[in-house]
Amino acid sequence: MPNTPDAAAWTAPARLDLLAVGQLFLDVLYGPLPSAPVPGQEVFTPQVTLVPGGIANFALAATALGARSGVAAACGEGPIADLAASLLVADGVDTTHLRRDAQADLQLTTALSYDGERALVTGGTAPELPTVPASALAEAAAVAVHLDLDEMPWLEDTGGNVFADVGWDPTGRWDRAILRHLENCSAFLPNAAEAQAYTRTDNPWAAARALAELVPLVVVTCGDDGAIAVDSAHGTEVSVGTVDLGPVDPTGAGDTFGAALITLLGRQLALRDALEAACLAATARAAGVAGPARTPHLHDLASLAAIQGLACSAPLAELGSRVPDRSSLPG
Repeated sequence: MPNTPDAAAWTAPARLDLLAVGQLFLDVLYGPLPSAPVPGQEVFTPQVTLVPGGIANFALAATALGARSGVAAACGEGPIADLAASLLVADGVDTTHLRRDAQADLQLTTALSYDGERALVTGGTAPELPTVPASALAEAAAVAVHLDLDEMPWLEDTGGNVFADVGWDPTGRWDRAILRHLENCSAFLPNAAEAQAYTRTDNPWAAARALAELVPLVVVTCGDDGAIAVDSAHGTEVSVGTVDLGPVDPTGAGDTFGAALITLLGRQLALRDALEAACLAATARAAGVAGPARTPHLHDLASLAAIQGLACSAPLAELGSRVPDRSSLPG
């Protein structure tokens, strides 16, 4: 079983702090809206944002927090794909492993945010996910990946420092076969509903403890209740709350949480501090504190933590004094 992600896993030189592997989209985000639109109604809002989505959320959030991040995804050569790729580069994300396919474009997702939730419509055909080359994995200190029921043999080439998540299963089967991939992972980051469904348990703590038998670190996000973590390698359990920062567009907030956690653990923050700061980063992204669909930079996150009276503010401030802002660097 791979080691728990900690400072020792990040000592070897790496070109990237985080490689995000998965499906890429271009997102058009509307809202937050005052209410859901109804048939026959046209809703006008000045709040609209165009941003790369899907696995790009991990890379963009990590870059905002000072990490060197990249994406490994399939991407076409049409106008939507070109725009998504150019936006990634503009925000300092490495696109070396973005596979361009002349026979495809990219899926476009429209998100309508209201009442703290969002409705999504995605158009287009998803390009086939690429096989991730061993050379790409070797140059990354950590890998973020979305698990799939299909075989993922390249996971064996990562060295184990993999942070995995899953998506909602619309079939309702919640096939536990997907959990077999955790043997090649260091951490698993599901939300409470996903964790309970895969473990057939009725509360997040029971689910986290069951999953901790399969992977060294389990972190379960619990919405407004914050997040919990079970670190089986060190025999510790941690829970943190969250703060209310106002009306939210939750699109991408879960990925922002994961990216922040990976980045801050990689910068040697203690688990509790990293967990608390990751919750704050996700909430700040959802509330648009740094602008629509943006994650605050590290020093801004530290200031926000101090305003909220969070214990993670001091270690974040100290970290911010040492880590360069990479959000505006070229990809």
